[in-house]
Amino acid sequence: MKIVVEGIPSAGREIEVGLGDPWAVEAAAVALDGPPSALQGRIEVRRATTKGVVLVDVNVTASATATCDRCGEACARTTSADSHLLYGPEEKGSEAYDGGEVELEADDLDLGWYREGEIILDDVLREALTLALPSRTTCADTQECDKRTDALLDAARGSSDPFAALRGWKPRTGEG
Repeated sequence: MKIVVEGIPSAGREIEVGLGDPWAVEAAAVALDGPPSALQGRIEVRRATTKGVVLVDVNVTASATATCDRCGEACARTTSADSHLLYGPEEKGSEAYDGGEVELEADDLDLGWYREGEIILDDVLREALTLALPSRTTCADTQECDKRTDALLDAARGSSDPFAALRGWKPRTGEG
């Protein structure tokens, strides 16, 4: 879904995001590495200045089925993105860019670019969800996950131990 920057009203524009929006489902599927089972939230777009700078607030929650990085079982990968993003025009020759400097504050350091006067919301949503993902996907029930992980480790230790066959060996009595 594309938003024309010049068409953004002065009060801004709010876009609801859900499973009924094919563009949002596709963006979430890429970010979550699988089709989302839940997707809900909003994206608010508003012009910050007359230089073409656009503020985008993303408040979205999404879930998909994934594989636990610890035990290998299926689990839910859920993420909530609450991002404040800043977009500026990519091309310097556009009407939106007046050649002046764009001053950034600490809150404005999540900077992206748009081209040809359009912001692609698919990319915005995909980026926000991807940045909000945890570094590892793990089961919500950590105790059960620990049990499965311990069982996997025990099985791996038994099969790779070169002395596993000798554990039950007992020397015959009378042999030296």
